[in-house]
Amino acid sequence: MDYRCPICGKDLGERKLARAIVARMEMDCRHCMARIQLNVHRAEMAIELSGIAAFVLLAALAYRVQSQGLLLAALAVALAGAASLRLLERTRLRDWPRYASVAPRSGAKP
Repeated sequence: MDYRCPICGKDLGERKLARAIVARMEMDCRHCMARIQLNVHRAEMAIELSGIAAFVLLAALAYRVQSQGLLLAALAVALAGAASLRLLERTRLRDWPRYASVAPRSGAKP
């Protein structure tokens, strides 16, 4: 992924998401103080949502039938989802910009 700020071009790869406003996934660039937001690819979202759904389904089923095998399968699905996200980021999304600039709100003062 390309972790550079879309405004100033500085690398924000080590930036922690904990500083982002989670509801909007917005943050300030620490170099130029411009407001930027996460640019999430559709494939990332699809893999993440399907992995979470599969984990919840298998974990609920494992709880219902009291099966350790299904619980291990649920954990394996969770690990596979995380690994596939990492693989997607390293292969298909190498040039995908992680951050996008936030359009100024209408009526906001500059």
